[in-house]
Amino acid sequence: MLGGDALQLFDDSPRTLVALSAAQTSLEHGTALRVLLAQPLPTAGISMMRLQHEALTRAVWLLYAASDEQIDRLVATLDAAAEKAAAKLPMAKAMLDEIVGKAPHGAVEMLTHFKDVNAPALHSFVHGGIHAIQRGLTGYPVELLANVVRSSNGLYTMAGMLLAILSGDEALAKRMSKIQPRFADCLPPLIAPAARPET
Repeated sequence: MLGGDALQLFDDSPRTLVALSAAQTSLEHGTALRVLLAQPLPTAGISMMRLQHEALTRAVWLLYAASDEQIDRLVATLDAAAEKAAAKLPMAKAMLDEIVGKAPHGAVEMLTHFKDVNAPALHSFVHGGIHAIQRGLTGYPVELLANVVRSSNGLYTMAGMLLAILSGDEALAKRMSKIQPRFADCLPPLIAPAARPET
């Protein structure tokens, strides 16, 4: 576990363990983002946010939507055959589609909203596109970097809630649910709730 004591898990099932590992990977990418921005290496730092989001999406998908057979692919001994089998797991867009109706609605909404708003720019940064080129030429406004950190903080908060869920500790989950209003100044604004179909 990154930083501090190991998290006490609700159970030690393969599903719980792989979801934990993916959530920890998301946290690691978020930490790398901050280290890179401080260097300053802003292009690399901003690029980490795509990795942070995709690892978190994977964690949510693993917990709520992956089949047992898909989980088994990720706990198999790492060799060429296991790598080939795991490469067939869905990518971010497909995972977002698959968690609809399975994961908590708020998590689906936030992960999808993040991708819809940020994917084109992050793709550009990762692949040396116009965003990376233009910022290399003109520099990085402070407000842009502040918004990057706020967005990354939002992903951190979601990963924290997922870890609370994996712990099975309702009191911990309740404390995590109060993070947004308490630290609203350093988090992205809440998404207006989408209209839900009547049942």
